[in-house]
Amino acid sequence: MSSREALILQLVNSSGKVNVNELALQFGVSVETIRRDLTALGKKGLIHRVHGGAVSHKAKDIGSSFQSRQRFNGDKKHLIAASAIEYVFEGAVIGLDASSTSWHFAQMIPDIPCTVVTNSMHNITALVNKPNIKTIATGGVYSVKYDAFYGPLSEQLLQRLHIDIGIFSCTGIDSSGGVWESNELNASIKRKLMDACDKKFLLLDSSKFERRNLIRLTDLSQIDILFTDQTPNPTLASYCQKSDVLITII
Repeated sequence: MSSREALILQLVNSSGKVNVNELALQFGVSVETIRRDLTALGKKGLIHRVHGGAVSHKAKDIGSSFQSRQRFNGDKKHLIAASAIEYVFEGAVIGLDASSTSWHFAQMIPDIPCTVVTNSMHNITALVNKPNIKTIATGGVYSVKYDAFYGPLSEQLLQRLHIDIGIFSCTGIDSSGGVWESNELNASIKRKLMDACDKKFLLLDSSKFERRNLIRLTDLSQIDILFTDQTPNPTLASYCQKSDVLITII
């Protein structure tokens, strides 16, 4: 291990997360050099590589459990999910992430002929008494904390599918259009699910405005409709208008 790699490892372990561009400036080397350093550390199992940087293994899974998310702002999440239900149509293929808001959506999907793809056991349970809905579980490695499936097997299935509508939530959005997640497990599978979707709907309550977290999931410009309970601040509203992101307020 080079001295620079050792210093990078110290930074990752002390801060929990590092950014490629910031490291390049700090060490006075190119971004590609830092990427090679992080890749080398990742292959040794010392860090976990993520998009744009790296996180420590301790910080890799810092998200809240499904149960704790389910209890927070449940009434608002239910109303937000209800406002998106009108886009469900017969024959649709619908992708649901493992968020508590998607669970509210799953509970409200009418029992019409359609297909739901999800990695969440809670969503599967919500659909079990709706015989007209075909449910496809992604499979993969099961997480007790999230009551959902993750990993390469889940992601490989999503890469083979075409999905009409994707329902997502996140831990926060900021006025510059950043959509944030708390951990790489959720971020990785959500990206694959988004890639498979024609239309992407982001459902979140206003408590998540101006909140950043560990992982930048995507740009809000990649979302078709933002469903929420309050009008965003002027900066974010302007960003949505320029990016053709429709805002639906409950």
